Amino acid sequence: MSPPRVAMLVANDITRDSRVQKVAYSAAEAGFDVLLVGYDPNAPGSPARTTHIGAAAVVRTGLSNRFRLKAGELARHHGSAARIRLLRAASFATRMDYKARRRLMKSVKEPGTGGPGLKGKAKEALWKVYIRDGDWRRTARHLLLLEDAWSAVVEEFRPDVIHAHDMHTPGIGVRIADRIERSGGVRPKVVYDAHEFVDGVFMPTQRKLAYTGLEREFVRRADAVATVSGVLADMLMRKYRLPERPTVVANAPMIGLDPAPGGGAPSLRAVLGLADGVPLLVYSGALSPARGVDVAVEALPLLEGVHLAVVCGDERDAYVRSLVARAGELGVGDRMHTAPYVAPHEVPAYLASATAGVIPILHTVNHEIALITKYYEYMHARLPMVVSDVEAMARKTVELGCGEVFAVRATDEAADAGLRERDAEAFAKAAGRVLADPAAYAAAYTDELLAENSWEGQAEILVGLYAGLAGRRPQHLSGRRSFAETE
Repeated sequence: MSPPRVAMLVANDITRDSRVQKVAYSAAEAGFDVLLVGYDPNAPGSPARTTHIGAAAVVRTGLSNRFRLKAGELARHHGSAARIRLLRAASFATRMDYKARRRLMKSVKEPGTGGPGLKGKAKEALWKVYIRDGDWRRTARHLLLLEDAWSAVVEEFRPDVIHAHDMHTPGIGVRIADRIERSGGVRPKVVYDAHEFVDGVFMPTQRKLAYTGLEREFVRRADAVATVSGVLADMLMRKYRLPERPTVVANAPMIGLDPAPGGGAPSLRAVLGLADGVPLLVYSGALSPARGVDVAVEALPLLEGVHLAVVCGDERDAYVRSLVARAGELGVGDRMHTAPYVAPHEVPAYLASATAGVIPILHTVNHEIALITKYYEYMHARLPMVVSDVEAMARKTVELGCGEVFAVRATDEAADAGLRERDAEAFAKAAGRVLADPAAYAAAYTDELLAENSWEGQAEILVGLYAGLAGRRPQHLSGRRSFAETE
């Protein structure tokens, strides 16, 4: 009997989504036949090539629509010229409709932003009749074009399970499953993986209305719901009155992989050219004002001789450049560094040469409810931590004794200078305590604790979920494949 098939959907290009990469890799290693489908805005509407993460196949598409796909299919089979012209006309109309809607979305992101005059009043009127109800079919129309691009790929794969990652894809997963059933096939089971609490994500109001409406419509139509923390699982269960508590699969690091060819991850300290005795704080991961890294930069003048490394995907990013510029203004530019990303499974080894890890994030709903990926990465790097007083991470840090917590009062990039100054002082005091005796804090990381908080343990939960939905468990693959994406 062939192994159960799992199609995974994610509306990003996969390269920086460590959760999606780990899920695909581990499911394939467990013996499932895995197809991971991502979105690349520069790709054609049909997959141009297939790569692999371990034994999982990976394809990426851009946006498309059913009229363009049908016209292309007809043209390849020498169909009616009139029919082809009609489909191409419908395709053109769909693209124009999408562009017009996107222009409107960019023009009026929030109520009250239409501006003065007749044009402004018209925009506000459009907001009231067009956006406020949160109808994602009108205000997030790109999801329909993404569904068109993915449908043929997924239907041809004939999955037993569709895993819809993050807030953008539950509708696509459910609708494709329904389409397969209507065409006479066996309906795949659908897993909706809620990576975040949508109401708590910082985004324009019109987008939030669309994605909360999308989740509300489809979360109960999924056959199973998974998420990243117990707190979020309980929030989702209460909000949507789910019949079962979502399965929790935490974003812990992988610890059992062989080093990459060439010796594995480099040392962050070596990349920066810093001697072993130099105190080094590190922030690793996605950057935005809500991540609070500017608080750590503001604290550097108060931490004599201490260096700060920001591990980021793109040092040309506007926010990263603002951090570097601010360090220069404060006279600590020589102690502020940027460093590149490494592969997700190499992050703990990469960071391990730092003295402590920092998580100065500001208070938002999603920051309060879960241990974020970097928390686990710092843990496996055996780095003591300096953490803001967001609920879940502050509580865990105090419980383990693995770091210090400081109070953060600023709420966004527009916070007044007085709040920023007090936050920086609080950060500096907490960091000073950790740097005075980092080994004492790092002693909290026992081998047993790290094993409990590894991805390998979380993957077993996921495999059990898939097996239950598919009705059978495949045989685990022999040997072990590289985690790096390959042709």
